[in-house]
Amino acid sequence: MQLQSPSFETTAPDRLHAERMPPGIVAACHAQTVRRFMPRPVRVWLLEDVLVGFEGLVFDRGGALYRASVTQHAPEEIQLAATAARAAIETGLGPPSEPPVVLAKKRGASNYGHWLMEMLPMLHLVMNRLGGTEVGVLVHDVTDPQLGEVMQTSLRRLGMPDVRVRVTGLEPAAVRRLILVEGLTEHGTYMSPLVRDCHERLLQGIAGSGRERVFIARAAGMRRNFTEPLRIEQLAAEQGYHVLRPESLSFAEQMAAVRDARVVAGALGAAMSSLAYARAPAQALLFAGAEMPDTFFWFLANLFGHRYREVRCLLQAGARDENAIFYDRDLLIDDDEFREQLSAA
Repeated sequence: MQLQSPSFETTAPDRLHAERMPPGIVAACHAQTVRRFMPRPVRVWLLEDVLVGFEGLVFDRGGALYRASVTQHAPEEIQLAATAARAAIETGLGPPSEPPVVLAKKRGASNYGHWLMEMLPMLHLVMNRLGGTEVGVLVHDVTDPQLGEVMQTSLRRLGMPDVRVRVTGLEPAAVRRLILVEGLTEHGTYMSPLVRDCHERLLQGIAGSGRERVFIARAAGMRRNFTEPLRIEQLAAEQGYHVLRPESLSFAEQMAAVRDARVVAGALGAAMSSLAYARAPAQALLFAGAEMPDTFFWFLANLFGHRYREVRCLLQAGARDENAIFYDRDLLIDDDEFREQLSAA
């Protein structure tokens, strides 16, 4: 089955210190140069007798990969999943699942923002547009209890009963009938306006907190934070911002905390996805490392009707550990510039 995702227009990012971005990072953000995204198809596949492994990779009973299930998976990850699928086929699997389940796990399954903006909307589309009220959902087994609460709460708010939620990990799992949605989002290059429908449903019954300026703090120990986060949070509070600590709130409380916000500010990270729950138009003020190749929140701001301002910061020298990605370093910003940006917003 095929649906049509509507066209939409965008505004260029209001970016401070763009000169700090290396050419390769500018190229990685090419989607931000597109002022109008044309209509494009969203395909819904019904697959029978399949195996689902790793973060949403789907194989048939012969071990062949469904390419539509590949979403940023590295070649070595695909190879490992294929090997595991073939081994499972040879040894035999348990009885397949019933009823039909929507695949709501993909690369980045353990990320708050990816869950909300890339996975959950696939289920909502099937339930809302295709009359899939009797379907179940297949989600990834996450270890973070807070993300687990967000997933459970959001599924319930969409009307998905707990008994129809199937949780699987990295090992191949047999599925009798799987519904796979393709084309709703492509991380870094596209996000469909259809995503909004899901979050309008989630917001039903959520009252705002009355806070008009919200600064979303990153949890202690997370990468891509400010070099002195407590000092930065104090400066934000002095500018009249409510410092929001998502790790201390339920999902419903997080939505309520930003609902009335006219400005939502913070370091670029998954928690900033809560920007979607502010009434439009709000001002998104994101602080990002000069080497961070990200378009996710720019798409989000455009789709949800918000103004987007981005401050590209220098990065602290070195990485926290030898396994860190090159851009996973903390942000350097002068106190006066930080105050100026928050005050102007």
